Amino acid sequence: MNIIKENNMVVTVNDYQRLMGFVELASLKSRMPVATDKLVERLGAAEQLPQKQISRSVITMNSRVKLKNLANHREAEITVTYPQDAEPRERRVSVFSEIGLALLGRKENDIVSWSTPNGIGRFQVEKVLYQPEAAGDYAL
Repeated sequence: MNIIKENNMVVTVNDYQRLMGFVELASLKSRMPVATDKLVERLGAAEQLPQKQISRSVITMNSRVKLKNLANHREAEITVTYPQDAEPRERRVSVFSEIGLALLGRKENDIVSWSTPNGIGRFQVEKVLYQPEAAGDYAL
């Protein structure tokens, strides 16, 4: 198990550029100032790699991951998406949500946490089930 530091993040150059473009949108920044500030801070400290060099165990944009809740051992699958593709009922979470911010750039076996209705939840990244770069889907 890897208990991770807040800015131990790896992103693709493409994800970095697209996400910084979203942050520049004034409407998004005014609606979600805390989320955009946190994402900018994390991206600024992130290691950037070309898409073909990112490990398949890293959560990139549009990755689907299997998580295990460390309190009750329940598992869930979540996809980290751009804001316009988020659909909570389908477990597609925006990178600007607390969950999306916690997951982006993390690796298999990392422990992540975020607020839940019962307090702070701790989750282990069990497996990256789908990562666009590993599948050769570089345009997502």
